[in-house]
Amino acid sequence: MRRPTTLYTVLFVTATTLLVGWLSFRVLKPFWSAAAWAIVLAVAFWTPWQALERRLAKRRALAAVLMTTAIALVVLLPAAGFAGLLAAQASNLASTVTQTLRERHITSPSDLIQLPWIADRLDRVQSLLHISPEEFQAKVDGLLTGASSEIASLSGQLVLSVFDAVLTFFTTLFLLFFFFRDGDLYTNAVLDLLPTDAAERHALRSHLRAMLSSIFRGSLLCALIQGFVGGVGWAIVGLPSPALAGAAMAILSLLPIGGTAIIWLPGSLWLWSRDRTGAAIVLFLWGAVLTSFVADNVLKPLLIRGSEGLNTLVVFLGVFGGLAAFGLLGIFIGPIALALAVTVIEILGREARREDEPAPAPPGEAAGA
Repeated sequence: MRRPTTLYTVLFVTATTLLVGWLSFRVLKPFWSAAAWAIVLAVAFWTPWQALERRLAKRRALAAVLMTTAIALVVLLPAAGFAGLLAAQASNLASTVTQTLRERHITSPSDLIQLPWIADRLDRVQSLLHISPEEFQAKVDGLLTGASSEIASLSGQLVLSVFDAVLTFFTTLFLLFFFFRDGDLYTNAVLDLLPTDAAERHALRSHLRAMLSSIFRGSLLCALIQGFVGGVGWAIVGLPSPALAGAAMAILSLLPIGGTAIIWLPGSLWLWSRDRTGAAIVLFLWGAVLTSFVADNVLKPLLIRGSEGLNTLVVFLGVFGGLAAFGLLGIFIGPIALALAVTVIEILGREARREDEPAPAPPGEAAGA
């Protein structure tokens, strides 16, 4: 029986690999986000996992369950406490606003824009735009109508986003159990594909693990600093609940869009609406410069780079390019992808140099010479 030609074998293997890879990608696509978070958490908590694994060496599955449960509690308890505190503050705020509107006999948007401090600012805007009162009123009504429909749409999206977040969270925990229990098998299976010796594969594995852990610690530390600085600025201008505002800014600083500005910008606008112009300017500059710009563009790359001695350019391009491409997960995926690309290039370079090295002379020829 005639064996298939080398060309046919290469084409068959290539086509099969592409087809299987595409099908696997489509099947696993809904789980990419959860899998990425599970990998980040597994690496970030690798040191306590190793300690627990040594204590329960013969009961690895139990150790994985305990570690996953501990991480879930570490994430869930602070999140639940913050959500409860935020809900209480929101309820108090809603009650205060409702009571104020009732006392001022405000029952519609038209009544709202008749308030003196709002009407005065609307008159200024009207004079700047050089339009008649009727045209201005029509534009305001249109904006209010559009805002109402947009809020209704966002409410529906918010419900879906919350459901998706809850589903992703539990999927992450499910995958995290298997990554702890069988993580070594998965890692070795992937690294064994690299055209390097065992020592280089071990070094690459240690480097990537340390790098991901340093990125996680640097991002978390930067978020805590942003929350503290933002809370200090909130307290300086005399706004209530600076601790709550700081905690919210710490959490929201991890978002790729908006970040801490979701908190300090409305606070600045509220101060401006209450004729506290100086305090509004102070909070705006404090939030824009210190809480956002300096922390995101200077402090975060330095904290991430300082933990593992990563190249500054790789960290900078990886963090901000990753945020643009993958959202919040890009903070971790971006630098690791670029660092892995640099590592692969170095490996290929070493292999190319080995190919160029002259072969050693046979023992007989060396002796005769």
